[in-house]
Amino acid sequence: MTLILTFASQADAQQKIQVTTFERNVTSLIGSMKQVQDNSGEACAVLRVRMTDNEFEIEPNLGVLYQEKATGEVRLWVPVDTKKLTVRHPGVLPLAGYEIPVRLEPKVTYDAEVEIVDEVRAIKPKDYHVLVGVGFNVTAISGPSAMIGLDYRHHVVEVGIVYGMNKTDDIFFYDSEINLKAAYNYKPFRVSLRYGYDFNLSDMFSATPQIGFAYNNLSGTAVQNTNSIGSFQSTSSISGLASVRLMARLSKQISLHLTPEYDFGLSKEGLCKLIGDNDKTFKSWTEGFSLNVGVIISF
Repeated sequence: MTLILTFASQADAQQKIQVTTFERNVTSLIGSMKQVQDNSGEACAVLRVRMTDNEFEIEPNLGVLYQEKATGEVRLWVPVDTKKLTVRHPGVLPLAGYEIPVRLEPKVTYDAEVEIVDEVRAIKPKDYHVLVGVGFNVTAISGPSAMIGLDYRHHVVEVGIVYGMNKTDDIFFYDSEINLKAAYNYKPFRVSLRYGYDFNLSDMFSATPQIGFAYNNLSGTAVQNTNSIGSFQSTSSISGLASVRLMARLSKQISLHLTPEYDFGLSKEGLCKLIGDNDKTFKSWTEGFSLNVGVIISF
């Protein structure tokens, strides 16, 4: 069984200044009751800007000829050729070059509203994730497993171990005169290296075909009341691996997986072959099918 977790920020927020309203006020007489002329003698338009606090600064591109301040708003008399505004507020990036959406007319009042809003920006997902898994082999050779890997743009490289809980029957070794030389039983241990590519089948399911190699070690324990010889204490083999990891996501961080695998022998020591000939279960571990289930956590 193996476990996969993923921790990644999906969004970031920062504040920005925004003009939420800018429209002509058809009922206001402010521009007619208090007329201000620009340098060419033409009557100004009036911008009545409502603000959430009095720390905003409004800078029209042609300047302000007259202004009146009140709680929550400022009134600006500006030339009718004014096209843009710059809005500033302490601690926030200025809003520069806001384009006035209408053509200003003399003595006409325009209502605007400015405020500070949270700008949510999507963060590009990380190119890589660290994978950590725990699991269990549930076939002929059973036992706990663990893995650590790296997923880079769906390319997955990982190192894994399996500690077998099975042990062989007692195996007796005799010399040419049929004198007992040693007697051992053996337990398996495996270290593997795999590469695969993760295919997203849906938002919930994915499949990762994998290939790799495994170093398989059989460590012996001497049977009591025998004169054991050191050369029989351990043996090893190298096998190739082909597997498909099928995963179901429980969340963005955690997935369950089921991984059928086929092992094919590449090389083995003579003692390893002898153990396999005497115990078919252990032969199938390095030359046959196996199954691992578990949880994977992606960081």
